[in-house]
Amino acid sequence: MAEDAENSSPRLVRADLARVDGRWQRDMLFAVGADRIHPASEADLARAEADGTDPAAAPRLRATVLPPITDAHVHVGLTELADRASGSLARVLDLGWDPARIVERAARADDAAHAADPAAEFAGTEIRFAGAFLTAPGGYPSTRGWAPPGSVVGVAAPVEADAAVAAQVALGADVVKVTLNADAGPVPDDATLEAIVAAARRRRRPVVAHVEGVGQAERAGRAGVSALAHAPWTERLDDALLAWMAGAGLRWVATLDIHERGRGHGAGLSTAASTALDNTRRFVAVGGTVVYGTDAGNDLDHGELEPRELGLLASAGLDASALLDALDGRGLLAPWGATVSLLPDDATTRAALGAGGDVGAGAGPSSAPAADLIPTLLGAQPVHAAHLEEHLS
Repeated sequence: MAEDAENSSPRLVRADLARVDGRWQRDMLFAVGADRIHPASEADLARAEADGTDPAAAPRLRATVLPPITDAHVHVGLTELADRASGSLARVLDLGWDPARIVERAARADDAAHAADPAAEFAGTEIRFAGAFLTAPGGYPSTRGWAPPGSVVGVAAPVEADAAVAAQVALGADVVKVTLNADAGPVPDDATLEAIVAAARRRRRPVVAHVEGVGQAERAGRAGVSALAHAPWTERLDDALLAWMAGAGLRWVATLDIHERGRGHGAGLSTAASTALDNTRRFVAVGGTVVYGTDAGNDLDHGELEPRELGLLASAGLDASALLDALDGRGLLAPWGATVSLLPDDATTRAALGAGGDVGAGAGPSSAPAADLIPTLLGAQPVHAAHLEEHLS
């Protein structure tokens, strides 16, 4: 289907307002294939015009368009995300499971999206994945009961790194996951960690690291990983290290709410939550990039945006523009895929997106508090390319 979409003329649709590359664009043309929606390129327009399509006559979307709202840290095998209609999430990134199982689940979700009744409220959640956890033999999470056989690959030495990474990529992995949990067992040494990163880089795959234990966040950063799977919570990182991480482009998938689930209201933040939030605030303050993720499957099982996580990101210093940017899995996944997220194209939405409801082309709602945007985001609707026609005028 992807090959057919690439070689045929794309269908063009127009959005009055769309978020593209972190900026608002008015009167934006999108190209729609069988399995992809993306801002129309010059090549898309040339192919369409060659086939007799007039871009000026493209039908309009009755919605404001966002890149697919993405939860960049889930474990699908511990949730029902692939077994029921999605909520406000358009896409998830599974960060560690038995590759055979996750490939089957991702295919099932894709089939469901294509077969869904286009009049249904939701069309399904796109599933991307890392494959198996890579770690030292006997390392985390190989000793955890929730990790099924095949979900952990031990990499004992640098010479084993290339084959371990290649196996995940061959199965379709979008990212590579490595675990550095020194509090729960052995971790790869520096040479092996660097070899894993190098093998992934040769295959143009980001590496996401679970870090736990003193010094592991810095080890991951110095080895060149692309992102941390959680905001560090087992130690307070010093300001110089945070500034270096921000300057190096290292992203954090925050997952701040994992430390608070199940705790009573009014109990105050746990030590882990306080440390993670403090690290995140100072990371954001020096220009660090934070990505939305919840670790769904870890005491969380739904296909919705999590308002508590969004609220914690707002309290960590993200304004409305940064919060929107955090929702597209940037730096880990392609910004556009098989789905988009739609918001109503009305005065209420525009007021939430920009001060006074006047969102100008190229502008971002940097002056708007992130907390004011959360109720609007919770109403986002994911739509698969196969069913976009239901939203055209």
